[in-house]
Amino acid sequence: MIGEHGDAAVICASTTTVNGKPVTVPLQQVRAQLRTRPTRISEQVGRTRCGPAGAVLSALRKILALDDGTEELTTDYRGDWLGIPLHLTHGQTLPSLPHLDDDETRQLAAAAAKLHAAYQALQPVLHESIRQETTP
Repeated sequence: MIGEHGDAAVICASTTTVNGKPVTVPLQQVRAQLRTRPTRISEQVGRTRCGPAGAVLSALRKILALDDGTEELTTDYRGDWLGIPLHLTHGQTLPSLPHLDDDETRQLAAAAAKLHAAYQALQPVLHESIRQETTP
């Protein structure tokens, strides 16, 4: 998945493989599980296999060039901040989106637009907060 979590997540079904072989992804079932995921996480069920601390440590090891690999991280990508796979080699990052079919490309654009609108709505509040902090 890329883009963001929840109902706007882009499920990269067209490029999903197991042992290098294409597999069919049950999209309706995956989307149904995504809808219930926030509740399951709140109930401490369905957490990531290593938990939040494990995910942070895994990303840090790659950023510090102790390991190489791919992590799903939020990064500036084409002007929007999206959760996308980043390949890290020797601490250097390279966005590594899989090939997306037309539907997945539209979903990613919709997720980017949704996040962009949310960030735009926050800008006046952030600017006012910064102004208040810097005004004597």
